[in-house]
Amino acid sequence: MRNKIIYLITLFIIIILLTNITSYSNTEEYFELEFKVINNSENKNVQIYLLLPERYIEFAIKNDDLNINYEGVSTLKENTIPSINVKTTKVQDEVYEENGIEYIQILLDKNSKEIYSFDILSSYNKLDMKYRIKTDDDQDYIVHIDNFKIENNKCEIEYNVDENIVKQPDKKVFSLYTIILIIILVIVVILALVSSIKQRNK
Repeated sequence: MRNKIIYLITLFIIIILLTNITSYSNTEEYFELEFKVINNSENKNVQIYLLLPERYIEFAIKNDDLNINYEGVSTLKENTIPSINVKTTKVQDEVYEENGIEYIQILLDKNSKEIYSFDILSSYNKLDMKYRIKTDDDQDYIVHIDNFKIENNKCEIEYNVDENIVKQPDKKVFSLYTIILIIILVIVVILALVSSIKQRNK
């Protein structure tokens, strides 16, 4: 009887954890793009721009039920689009074009954690926006992020200035939820062994 109660409690906890993971990932309206500059030993002046494609801007306009037509840079400079939280002064006059697609350039500022952050609508389901990196030594890079991963509603990207490499930060092998599940399973196994030993000794 005692074993059945332990198994039921454990199963209940596991179901709650799995439900929380699923509901968390499905109910977030936005995911966060996080860009961090690391290993800048020469203290280069690095400017980070987010390039938003025309398609995403039109998607945000539709998401907010606005009666606005996309008209290039003026779309963000002359209108308030709640889903695109950006200061008009950060919107650049010059657009970027690639493969016939127009991108609006937004100059990003670092937050208190030295991260360039921007919220993207989760329902968009694409990573066709890009980053542009400019440095004071006339380097100019376009970073395609469509092969990067979103984890826990964040797409984290690092630019290593010294090595001139853009990548996602190294991740721990086990997530917090995985560790909790492993601990629960270990406890269940130990309790089952103790109970089995007690029954043999009776």
